[in-house]
Amino acid sequence: MLKTTNKGQWVINHRQLSLENGIKVVELDSKQYALLVLLLKFKHQDVSKTQILTEVWGQRVVSEDAIYVAVNGLRKLLGDDAKSPKYIKTISGVGYRWVGPPIVEALPSVLDSYLLKAVFGLLVVALILFWQLPRAPVSEQIPEHLVEPYNQARYIINNHPTELDTAIGLLQNVSVDSPDLIEPLYWLAKAQFMRLNPQESNYARDKLQLESILQRILKAQPKHKAANLLFAKLVFMGGMDVANAESYFHKSLPSSEGHHMYGQYLLAQGKVQEALKHIKIYQSLDPNGFSSESVAWVYMMSSEFEQAHTALEKLRPYSDSNRFYHVCLRAIYEQLGEHELALNELMWVMNYEGYSEEELNAVRHQFNDHGMEGVYQWLLYQDTRRADVGHYSAPMSLARYAVAIGDNQLALHYLEQSRLAGQYAFMWVGADPHFSSLKKDKRFNEMIDKYILKSNKS
Repeated sequence: MLKTTNKGQWVINHRQLSLENGIKVVELDSKQYALLVLLLKFKHQDVSKTQILTEVWGQRVVSEDAIYVAVNGLRKLLGDDAKSPKYIKTISGVGYRWVGPPIVEALPSVLDSYLLKAVFGLLVVALILFWQLPRAPVSEQIPEHLVEPYNQARYIINNHPTELDTAIGLLQNVSVDSPDLIEPLYWLAKAQFMRLNPQESNYARDKLQLESILQRILKAQPKHKAANLLFAKLVFMGGMDVANAESYFHKSLPSSEGHHMYGQYLLAQGKVQEALKHIKIYQSLDPNGFSSESVAWVYMMSSEFEQAHTALEKLRPYSDSNRFYHVCLRAIYEQLGEHELALNELMWVMNYEGYSEEELNAVRHQFNDHGMEGVYQWLLYQDTRRADVGHYSAPMSLARYAVAIGDNQLALHYLEQSRLAGQYAFMWVGADPHFSSLKKDKRFNEMIDKYILKSNKS
């Protein structure tokens, strides 16, 4: 059992991924644990959403809603309240901050000490037996003098993605020394993919270099699932090329992340039933992955609003404090014409993001005078926080506000800015019912055809 000096003081057990306060023990999932450790590391300092995504999810491509799921889960376990935080405070437009008392480390009990000694002894025996057993040849043997830099690079990529340059340097040296090794080459590609930034001046060069590395891997091992998935994401997200990405997605299956990304890829094309099938497979393979609200989101994107609402209603008892749940509800109510209900959900999200009572009252006043159009006018022209209230960050959010007030030309302007900024959300504008009023606009359709479906052009 963990030892606490003060009843009610939380103690963290890193071995069991749990917390105890002398009253109860709560278990953490891997993401909640990683998030808690990160917040405690920078206690009483702001931790940005970008930093959380990098440190907790690493190379995985997930939306910011994954953060809200983890934060809300952690708050529930701690008995915290977003409106009056005792532990985790939302920093509007930035991220989160640990404002609670320090959490002490668990001290091993006497029994734990004996168990650790016993386990260590068994481990020594097992290692002796292991080295005496005949071993099957491994598929790829890393030369002894390269094992340390190879493992060090992989550790950095998985645990310290802010130091990718160091990992890339190590892996480049390994690849120069032994150019026929595939796994170090794959990890080099993985690190370079994580470092890609469409807003940097050398993006085109880095993208071509990464493409060359992946082609080299797949020439040697055409069925390398992880390399195929990296190539699919590079072609789809980096090149906004739908047609040429599909074969690589197929070769990445079956794998949890492969099904996840392939589902999102299909959704961008409006292939809803296929997308839903793969997202459900992803969730069955990786229960700690993206939240179940993603099923409702697929229905939402396919304009099956009643089905989306039904799917969300099943989650109400478990998701009422989940930000993404309220974002989905707002979108569905809005499409169903239930504007008062949509406003309530928007206000919940705005309150969650730290908007003041004065700002919330101004939004309510706009709604009373001008309906939802007045709300979006306020968000577009008067909102100084520019927080993500369920419409992504700017410039994509500004495009969504502009189309909501009927200013299609301004919406197109911001969509082009979103594309140039390399915003992930741009790939789904063709399927998003929020932009349905633009679907008869020639410029909008040319944009979709040129930048999302360009490989289908004759």
